[in-house]
Amino acid sequence: MKFIKECFYGEIEEKKSKFYAGLFPLEREEDVEGFLEACRKRYRDARHHCYAYIYIEEGEGIVQEHKKQSDDGEPAKTAGMPILQRMEGLELKNALLVVSRIFGGTLLGTGGLSRAYSDAAKAVLAKAVFLERIEGWEVELQIPYTLFGKLEYSLTEQEIPILDKRFTENVVLIIRVKEEHYSVFEKKIREYGSQVVFLAIKKCRWYTR
Repeated sequence: MKFIKECFYGEIEEKKSKFYAGLFPLEREEDVEGFLEACRKRYRDARHHCYAYIYIEEGEGIVQEHKKQSDDGEPAKTAGMPILQRMEGLELKNALLVVSRIFGGTLLGTGGLSRAYSDAAKAVLAKAVFLERIEGWEVELQIPYTLFGKLEYSLTEQEIPILDKRFTENVVLIIRVKEEHYSVFEKKIREYGSQVVFLAIKKCRWYTR
């Protein structure tokens, strides 16, 4: 799956019609209408603001994918569907893609419209910076000073980042471990016995290129 954390814009021209594409991250499904209204204000001369979005609703043990597409007055399946297909092809989630069309005076026909909306979606997707969402654990460890160098080296070898270090009577480390690496990490930590104390552990997620 791919995600975005910022907005991106692109445009194409087809037989003097302008197609302005905007790609927006969705923190909530309810954000869709706000982005659509922003596009309507930004492109006041556009007769159509066609769009598609894919949003994952996640609860405790439940994941539901919501998809919607709209032709916004264009002939059926000539706008929203081509946009949605571009997003699906990239496995892009939690995103809205809007294409606003300003008519240039020449009819494109249903085939021409489908290609133009698809190409506009492609143009903005080509500019986007996609992120991978990582599931994992944030762990707070307490260790003696004598173990600090050895453990820091071990974490580096495992490509586990240290987010914070606190030096008091002991050393307290806050680290972040990917879900798929956690069992190996925990096994290595247990080898130190009572020298390493787990102060806290919580589920977390983050994004990376």
